[in-house]
Amino acid sequence: MDGLTQSYLFKERLLKCEPIDLGRFVVDLRERHLDYWTPYSDISPRECNRPPAEQTLHLPSMVPSKCALPTRRALVTHSPYTLPKYMLLDLPRGVFRSVARFRLCAHTLRIETVTWTHNTSPTCDLCNAHDVQDEQHVLFHCTHPHVVSLRMTHTSLFSSAGSNNVSAFLGQESNKLYFFLHALIGFYEQASSRTS
Repeated sequence: MDGLTQSYLFKERLLKCEPIDLGRFVVDLRERHLDYWTPYSDISPRECNRPPAEQTLHLPSMVPSKCALPTRRALVTHSPYTLPKYMLLDLPRGVFRSVARFRLCAHTLRIETVTWTHNTSPTCDLCNAHDVQDEQHVLFHCTHPHVVSLRMTHTSLFSSAGSNNVSAFLGQESNKLYFFLHALIGFYEQASSRTS
């Protein structure tokens, strides 16, 4: 109950074995959840105040700033979160898995693998950009010929999205986005297995 606006009332009612107002409890719980995530929503993972040797990311700073959908007010009638479009589509299992991995930062990009292989660098080892290999880099900046070719094949995805804005890019309505992410994640996964 800690952190809930009416925690004292909920605790009191529970101790007396009285019913609680479930609608108020749901809103309080959703508001607490939103309060937790809000401070992270404007943080760019690249701007974390950490020394270069320790520039690994943690999930709370990554998900809201790059991959999460915008939140709504906490109400009883609907969740403050909406499901991403890809979860409502009949996509091939591999595509669905790749998109989920990309959005949840459960991929093999160096920014993530450096968290469990501490002797490596988060810098992209596949191109000469000397940039951190994160979602922003692989979508917009990597100069590896295969990645450039993927971008050229999916040019329509890049004309409407702002450059460097991962959130806007992932928010596109085009179903081609999911197949592009699948191909992209597949390439980096193969590349990381060759270098391990």
